[in-house]
Formats: sequence, structure tokens, C-alpha cells
Amino acid sequence: MPGLPYAGPELRGMELSGLVLHVIGDLFVEADQIGSGATGLRVRTAAVLRLAAPVISGRWAAMGLTAAWVLSGGPPPAVLEASVERFHRIPLQPLSVGLRLEQSDAAGQPSDVVEVFGLPCTSVERTIEDLLRRAGDSRRAAAAMTAAAQLLPLTETGMLRDRFESRRKRPGMGSARRALERLLPT
Repeated sequence: MPGLPYAGPELRGMELSGLVLHVIGDLFVEADQIGSGATGLRVRTAAVLRLAAPVISGRWAAMGLTAAWVLSGGPPPAVLEASVERFHRIPLQPLSVGLRLEQSDAAGQPSDVVEVFGLPCTSVERTIEDLLRRAGDSRRAAAAMTAAAQLLPLTETGMLRDRFESRRKRPGMGSARRALERLLPT
């Protein structure tokens, strides 16, 4: 709700009464402005653009849990994750959510990035790959596995297995392939 002079406690009260819905960080939307499907997708992409665009320049793409949230919904991530083409300094003024930037090839790979209502975002397949590469990290594994499971219905199983097999030399792909087999039906 940009431009409205409400303080945090007022917005939380309005949320409890059902007037507004929390999107991510300090961003809220009027309850009658959001629905399911494309409307929810549009709100999530606008929220990520509003938070990331002022602090990220050059080619970039939402990735990881942020991309999973944009593509499939669910609870918003605590950290905004993005793949960037070049080094960025983390801003001195903190955002309303954390910021984790990864300098990786995703931002420069057109086949791995899709545009969703103006937001560059890793594709469903690349997002699942990035999430499952974290499966070996006990601190991030549960959230990554849950998000990947929500994305699985949006892609073809055979194509995903082929992708993982062709990228087997990439760091973390051994644990990612094992995690994928646990998620997929036999």
C-alpha cells in the first residue's frame, strides 16, 4: 500500500481485522485487491520488484526461495534471494527483508530465466535445481525441500531428471539428485 501514511502497528491491526493482507516485509495490499491465480502472482512479482529494483542493478533474476514463492505462492521468504551478473554491495540501509545475492550464471542464461509480469525469475526447473542443491545444508534443507515439492507439479518429471543428469558435475548436484528422487514418485 504505497503512499499511505500508516505505521506498522496500524497495518498489523488492519491485517487482523481483514482490511489488508501482508505480502512480504513491510508491504501490504488491500484485501479486496488480491485473489488467487494470476492476481496473487502479480502481487508477488510486484512486491519483489519493489524491494529489489532499487538496490540491484544490471542483469539479475529472483532465485531460490524467492523464485519459488513468486511461482507457487505460500508463505513469503524471510530473505530476498537474487542471482546477479556482477558483484553488488549490500545496502547500508537494511531492507524490510534480508537480501542474499549470488553471483551466478543464472542471470546471464536466457534459458534459465523467465519474465513474470516484468520480474526476471529463474525458471521452474532452475529454481528446483537451486533449491535441491541446498538439501545437503541442514539449516536450509527443510524450507528448500518444501518449496521444491510445491514447484514439482509445474514441470515434467522426465525433463527434470534429464536436467539433473546433464548437470551432475555442478557443485551440490549429488545431494540434489538424491533429494529429487525422494520427492518424485517412483
